[in-house]
Amino acid sequence: MIFSATPLRRSLLLACFMATSQLGGPPRAQSIGQPSHPNVLLIVLDDVGVDQLATFNPFAPTGPLTPTIAAIADAGVKFTNFYTMPQCSPSRASIFTGRYPFRTGVNAAILEEDLPVAQVSPFEMTTPRVLWTAGYASAMFGKYHLGGPENNPDGNGAPVALGWDYFDGNLRGGPPAIDVSLGGQYTLDAARYSCGFPTGTERGATWFLGADGRVRCDDNRGAGYTGQEGVALGGIPALDADGRLAPRCLDAAREPDFTKPNGYYVWPRVVADSSHVESERARGYMTTAQTDAAIDWITQRSQGADRGRPWMATVSYNAIHAPYQHPPVDLYPPGFVWPSQVPENCTDVAAQRLISDLMLAAMDHEIGRLLVGIGLAERGAGGQIVYRPDATDTMVIVAGDNGTFIPSVIAPYDPIRSKGTPYQTGVTAPLIVSGPLVAAPGRSVAHLVNVVDLFRLFGEIAGLDVRAVVPRSHALDADAVLPYLTNPNQPAIRRYNFTQLGTGVTPSSVEPGPCVVNVGPLTLATDVLYTSQSLCETGSGGTWFGPTPEQPDPPYPTSCAIRAAGLYRNLVILPIEVWAIRNSRYKLVRVERVACETDLGEFELYDLSPRPPANPLGLDYAATDLLTNGRPVGLTPDQVANFQTLAAELEELLASEAACHGDGNLDKRVDSMDLLGVRSHLGQPSVFDFNLDGVTDGDDLPCVWSNFGHECRLSGPGNACR
Repeated sequence: MIFSATPLRRSLLLACFMATSQLGGPPRAQSIGQPSHPNVLLIVLDDVGVDQLATFNPFAPTGPLTPTIAAIADAGVKFTNFYTMPQCSPSRASIFTGRYPFRTGVNAAILEEDLPVAQVSPFEMTTPRVLWTAGYASAMFGKYHLGGPENNPDGNGAPVALGWDYFDGNLRGGPPAIDVSLGGQYTLDAARYSCGFPTGTERGATWFLGADGRVRCDDNRGAGYTGQEGVALGGIPALDADGRLAPRCLDAAREPDFTKPNGYYVWPRVVADSSHVESERARGYMTTAQTDAAIDWITQRSQGADRGRPWMATVSYNAIHAPYQHPPVDLYPPGFVWPSQVPENCTDVAAQRLISDLMLAAMDHEIGRLLVGIGLAERGAGGQIVYRPDATDTMVIVAGDNGTFIPSVIAPYDPIRSKGTPYQTGVTAPLIVSGPLVAAPGRSVAHLVNVVDLFRLFGEIAGLDVRAVVPRSHALDADAVLPYLTNPNQPAIRRYNFTQLGTGVTPSSVEPGPCVVNVGPLTLATDVLYTSQSLCETGSGGTWFGPTPEQPDPPYPTSCAIRAAGLYRNLVILPIEVWAIRNSRYKLVRVERVACETDLGEFELYDLSPRPPANPLGLDYAATDLLTNGRPVGLTPDQVANFQTLAAELEELLASEAACHGDGNLDKRVDSMDLLGVRSHLGQPSVFDFNLDGVTDGDDLPCVWSNFGHECRLSGPGNACR
């Protein structure tokens, strides 16, 4: 498949950027040899909160799970109050735009039905576009999840449309579901092969139905083994020594379908640059494939015409995102033995905890291989990573995109308040920075840092003032980070940390419905996150209570109705939208709740000071809310003052981004460029679909004409479009 923007769309993008006079000319020439500014290697960990790493959480296991990440921390600076957004897409959009979700429109994890206005706009000044002005080449490997391929005019070419020179990875939010049928060969008890391949003593073996009607097996030691099943299973592939699905000893009539998605082992891969896009169903362990692709691209930077040109490579691992699936055995931590008391079943909660540890260890191993493969580290005599960043020309940044998902959370962090919530377990993630610009490595910084600040850090490393490059119509929220690296005594820069989570935007014809999902020990209900029965049931294994063709008026149309009917015990209903803001001690959470929970109040207030032994880390457990049903009753004067200050700061922050109806190119005015935008995207979903019906057409023009000439920064949002 070939991707190329139409001439009209290319002209639109160029004209919009030229109008801001911010994009600048072609990349500056660089001398051969050492770049004038360091390269940037950004490593993003998926669903890895601070609870996972012993270098951040004193209660985390101290076993050999993450020696590479520990080595990077020992050679750099770790930030212990790094705030993300509660879900992946909002965090990633914040990283690469320097703007909070309420500015970009990326308020929640992007789902396939979400419209372009809920994805990162092609008119954002993204990190690769900013660094291009300093001569940097940019590539991304692994998870993208900023938009596309559904409901996006750029489809699989979405990363290139946002400025990356090269992309090799997975556009969606996570690996596909595990194939419990093993390529369509097994249709009996789904729990038997819940991991997508045989496990335990069966691992590495492949069954087939012999001519004599008995089950035979190749256990990688030779054919002819007679299985103990006594039933005809058909050909059932397992993993070979390299972690790939192995079609050994299969009856030709029962050839498995190896193109069927299977978690981390068979997954949709997209490779794109400015000239073309290729897509395939890739086989092989995803974490390893992402590492290989990054090593290949980075090592090529030292050759040919690109030699001496600085680069930024984002290696965005999918691990340890669900589904939980064993990595190849050669990536297990040394000495690991599966506990006999835990069933090796990927749906078992205890097993998921162990598998996520194995996935984390495998990713850490591959990060080490990445550093060695691109010449930033070497292996010691015992196989350990030897990393001396001051002798390199590359800044290495390791960051989590949000807190840990429920089944993997390590105590005393709270699984009920983990990924997808605004609480500490959900939004505190690791951040480590190392490289030649770091003074006094091996230290910690406890000052507040937000995920948006990484955008400014990338510019600082490249010698750029991002505010001078980004159009003035794009409000930036990013504060400086580099001073913390160069000055061990740097005072606090950021006064407040902010996070939020809302909902996506679907076509006006699509109505979300209630869905109930079991996650570990919890039963969760939501009215806003799922827009179809298939997304609820097939995508998340949930139970759909919304309308169906057979039952257009369901008996339980809301999560509150499901609770009132007593269909589940201890049902947790997710809020509609949440915001949180904190200072150095106190944290205010604002919640838009469902109708049956409004008596709980709109606000929560927490004191994040450590209070051993009950709360040694100062976490915001439900029992520690200082408010009474949202009211500041019985607070100390200091608590009242902080409550009022944080509430005012939150209100002022959210009011700082004015809507602009009819403005599709983010310049905060409605003019001929928006008319051109509608014309250039006719028949497609796009950011110029102002009435949000899923397609850009003549029905969007009245919105532009009714607001034509309007300056939103001066006169407010203008006339609404729907």
